[in-house]
Amino acid sequence: MPGSISYGVVQPGSPVNSGIPIIRVNNFSDTRLDLSDVMHIAPEVEAKYGRTRLTGGEVLLTLVGSVGRVAEVPKECAGFNVARAVGVIKPANGINAKWIAICLRSPLSQHLLVSRANTTVQTTINLKDVRALPIPIPPPAERTLISDFITALDDRIALLRETNATLEAIAQALFKSWFVDFDPVRAKQQGHAPDGMDEATAALFPDDFENSALGLVPAGWQVGSILEGAHLHSGGTPKTDRDDYWGGCIPWASAKDVSQSRDLALIATERRITELGLDESATRLIPARATVVVARGATTGRLVFLGRAMAMNQTCYALTSKAGLPVALHCMLRREIDALVNTAHGSVFDTITTNTFARSKVVKPSRIALERFEELAAPVFDRIVEGTSAAQTLATLRDTLLPRLISGQLRLPEAEALAELD
Repeated sequence: MPGSISYGVVQPGSPVNSGIPIIRVNNFSDTRLDLSDVMHIAPEVEAKYGRTRLTGGEVLLTLVGSVGRVAEVPKECAGFNVARAVGVIKPANGINAKWIAICLRSPLSQHLLVSRANTTVQTTINLKDVRALPIPIPPPAERTLISDFITALDDRIALLRETNATLEAIAQALFKSWFVDFDPVRAKQQGHAPDGMDEATAALFPDDFENSALGLVPAGWQVGSILEGAHLHSGGTPKTDRDDYWGGCIPWASAKDVSQSRDLALIATERRITELGLDESATRLIPARATVVVARGATTGRLVFLGRAMAMNQTCYALTSKAGLPVALHCMLRREIDALVNTAHGSVFDTITTNTFARSKVVKPSRIALERFEELAAPVFDRIVEGTSAAQTLATLRDTLLPRLISGQLRLPEAEALAELD
């Protein structure tokens, strides 16, 4: 490893509103940092960890929990620090951060990191094992060309994911306006035409409110449980000692797949099962466009939208719309999930049960209003699924080409042809 590495703040104390920002494991997003939820700590605490104070241009590596995630530090993070679970690598010997980050993300480095991790209590990588990692060092010009090629792929993946996030925000904002804030109803009640809505769509909404168990709701709309409008499906696990049940073509989702998904749409899983495993176990094939929710464990309440049909294990529930309105159901669940988790129970972790869904109380809009929303939002979710598939295809290509480029087994022109980059 061409550079020094240290871990960050061991005891950060309670978060403060205005202090020194620190990077934690949750701030890693694919190959970059997500700074939308950064914790701040007291300056006097951070002052004890000057060795890991960031200036920009370092490489960060997660050491605890979700180990092996890598990101370069942008200049905008100068003055930040990192948590104990994050290692700071300061490049040396003329090797820049981009090259070190690319090498650490290669399948060989990732395999070495995971194989040497201590998993007694929580998965942890020792600094001595990171320092011992072999980093290939081709001539500078070749390093630059490979780095630029991989960065171009990373940029395309990031753009697809940013576009997906924007599309999801648009759909969720429309759902909130219509079915949470009741903007069309409020406008009609005041004698106005709803903003941005054609006359036919506006006619689908009432012009007054009435009392309900949840307070004022649009006249004619009802309050009921989630299960009045959705089928609930549970999962299962084929016997793990039967090799003929595993390694097939059917994705099999677990709580890990759902909670670690960086995308709204889940289209690939860590493990797959065979048709025999599906037929001879409690798991069932869940249709595409269902919503899958983690039911128990540390990540209870995490949810995804299925981009393809797949099976799942017993740590999750799947919900499908009885009315054939999967996007509306997903948007509703996204808004209600915090309330569901808050009513969940468990001796160690919160657990969502069938009763959690059955006892829920949600606003039930009119069928015609929900159908109009589905008509508008479903194509948006279709684009999200397509974008997710394209991003994962590029990520797979990147991860396949990267070790061959680093080792010299593949020349850059060949890689560019495979990736169809200009």
